[in-house]
Amino acid sequence: MDTNHTTQDFQQLKEGADQYIKRRNLRLLANHRKELRNFTRAEASTYLGIDAKTLDKYVASTEIDPRRHEDSQWSIDIEEMYQVRALLPESLRKEIKFERSSKQTAQVIVIQNQKGGVGKTVSAATIASGLATEFHQEYRVGLIDMDGQATLSMYYAPEAAQEGCLSVGDLMMRNFDLDEGETYEQAVSEAFLPTTIPNLRILPASQTDRAIEGWFHEQVFSQQLPSPYSILSTIIDTVKDEFDIIIIDTPPSLGYATYNAYYAATSVVFPLSITENDIDATCSYFSYIPQVWALLKNADHAGYDFMKILLTNHKDSSTTTELMNSLYDHFAPYLYSKEFKNSEAIRQSSSLLSTVFDMSKSEYPKSKSTFQTAQQNSYEVTSQIQRDILSVWREQEQA
Repeated sequence: MDTNHTTQDFQQLKEGADQYIKRRNLRLLANHRKELRNFTRAEASTYLGIDAKTLDKYVASTEIDPRRHEDSQWSIDIEEMYQVRALLPESLRKEIKFERSSKQTAQVIVIQNQKGGVGKTVSAATIASGLATEFHQEYRVGLIDMDGQATLSMYYAPEAAQEGCLSVGDLMMRNFDLDEGETYEQAVSEAFLPTTIPNLRILPASQTDRAIEGWFHEQVFSQQLPSPYSILSTIIDTVKDEFDIIIIDTPPSLGYATYNAYYAATSVVFPLSITENDIDATCSYFSYIPQVWALLKNADHAGYDFMKILLTNHKDSSTTTELMNSLYDHFAPYLYSKEFKNSEAIRQSSSLLSTVFDMSKSEYPKSKSTFQTAQQNSYEVTSQIQRDILSVWREQEQA
């Protein structure tokens, strides 16, 4: 054994990995630069729930030229769609625009499972984009990427690291300086970046956020951090009036970053892939989770509004049916009835750094029927979460 050679080996691994990640990110940005979602005339009419003649009237009112494109095809993007919707009288809107009352608190939902590969990131991205686009209440939705792998950030803020934007780790570790005249509150607000969906913003992660666990340990051991679980909660409190719903994606581990996500959350959704190995691993996690809650409770967490299990990667088979029956025997009160189905359209969308709500059927490059089925399934899944959120808000309003 030789410590110098081992140090060199690890350094070479780091350099190789850094070069690979840089090349991969550049390739993704070059080949899959995400554009705004676009709607054909028929899609726009269906989306808004109005006939084509009424649609044309309100599009004209915005002075948008839907045939300005090179091919002269009728098309408007999602930002223009929102402009058109804003002009509709209440009698024509599918839903009245949501205005959160003083009694109703921003809902912060953590997507968590210590088991990797169960669909946390895809679930977080799909739920957030679905809540933002498919419900005409125009909820103000925030995404927080707590995973140092930064996969979620590649969906909605792929250039954040190159452009020097603050990450969630930067905010938590105070790894930034304020500009002259800038307040901490302004810095936090601006760290939530706009996305290709007008009412969705993201606080990205970066590869350097992997250092956050070491930083936490150093701060705790040196007694510089009397409340190590509440840092993310403090950040969210700074922007809580800017969002109605915040979705937090977490790493597949139970470190300080995950505890901060748990502490900041008002509710928890556990994604669970329907395979025997994933169920076994998740049940082992659930066996330990009362100890997780004991730490959060001792840190004065108020308790969760709801706690649900979201089944993912569902494939129709006799084995899947048996596994689901067993899950319902043991977890029925916590299981959402609709599950994310295994879908080529979901995988294809993810390869384009998108969810099925980031594009319209006409933009999907493969089978349109497959895409429509996946989008409908994702809408049904997201609707369940929206109903739980609305139930919490009704209870708060009546309290």
